[in-house]
Amino acid sequence: MSTESAAPSSTSKRPNGRTSANPTLAWLRRGMQVTSWVAPSAAAALADTLFFRPVGTRVRDDERKVLEEGREFRFPVGRTQVVGWSWGSGPPVLLAHGWAGHAGQMTGQVPALLAGGFRAVALDMPGHGRSEGSSSSIVHFADAICAAHDTFGPFHGVIAHSLGAGALTYALGRGLPLDQAVFFAPPGDLELFWSRFRAGLGISPPIWSRMQQRAETRLGVRFEEIVPLRHAPHLTTRLRVFHDEQDREIPLSAGEELVAAWPGATLVRTRGLGHLKILKAPELAAQAVAFLQGAALAQQTVPHAAIS
Repeated sequence: MSTESAAPSSTSKRPNGRTSANPTLAWLRRGMQVTSWVAPSAAAALADTLFFRPVGTRVRDDERKVLEEGREFRFPVGRTQVVGWSWGSGPPVLLAHGWAGHAGQMTGQVPALLAGGFRAVALDMPGHGRSEGSSSSIVHFADAICAAHDTFGPFHGVIAHSLGAGALTYALGRGLPLDQAVFFAPPGDLELFWSRFRAGLGISPPIWSRMQQRAETRLGVRFEEIVPLRHAPHLTTRLRVFHDEQDREIPLSAGEELVAAWPGATLVRTRGLGHLKILKAPELAAQAVAFLQGAALAQQTVPHAAIS
């Protein structure tokens, strides 16, 4: 259910900048091969564990500073305690990070939200950051979004990144009421990321099928039911999408497909901001807030912005 593979990269950077083979990935691939031959069920269980286990991302100093300025809170999502932060007062807007991310990555949106008269609410999703759990998925994310809506909402809007956008789309498809949303680098069809995971670990189609059956039974949902493009044509939430032309994690074409399928959705293409720096661009945060305030913004392309 993650959109970005939990498997290690096949290459790593040496101090001189040259790439070298990743020995951990090579070991995992060989182990997966052998286990697939002698114990297919065990191979499927291993794939299941790796697929749903996010790799943590460090909180940057600038992000930590903004988090420390907020009010920290905890609330239950099922049996899991989820950690979050809030800033300001006014109509609440939820900030939902992506796979292997954390609430700090969304703090670039906070100043614009406060200037716009909103209360910003950011979460560490289940299995991420300081929240409990060692595994996660779109289903876990969506459960946290719905629980936050029940606890702190109704939300005036949601600003979501990457898998967080996919999870919100799934939550909307399950009936979450929401008038408007802003997505940064959203996925459309998840097959690209599932195939990336399979290729990274050398998972054969039979093992993937076993793993998928295990996961669907545990989560209570079929993989095909969480695909954003499946829900988009039926949604009425106003949507604004920002997506960079050089995004290497989720290609621009994914955002374009989602916007084309979502009635009334609009797209801003950016250049030079990639998958994460796009969250730190003040001019885009201001546009996101203007959209949440009801401004009708035309589709456009925003040139490179210098983000440190």
